[in-house]
Amino acid sequence: MSTEVDNLVRRLLTRREEFFDKSNVLNSDGRRLLNKVIRMVLSEYPELRKLASKTRKNPTLENVTRLAEEITRVRELKKSHT
Repeated sequence: MSTEVDNLVRRLLTRREEFFDKSNVLNSDGRRLLNKVIRMVLSEYPELRKLASKTRKNPTLENVTRLAEEITRVRELKKSHT
């Protein structure tokens, strides 16, 4: 699961001109991809629900980046505890 999430997040953040408008807010294709990422992430990390909800409501580049960083942080935290 994590490899697919990583690939989708990388695609979302590296192809900004395709998924973000000139105001750095996700367009409809970007929102579709973000929702797919969030569904996959929440099944494994339900503690990210609040941040995911905030990102869905306000899908700016800053919020999407913050969500990606938090996914990485939580994943590393869980990995270090196992």
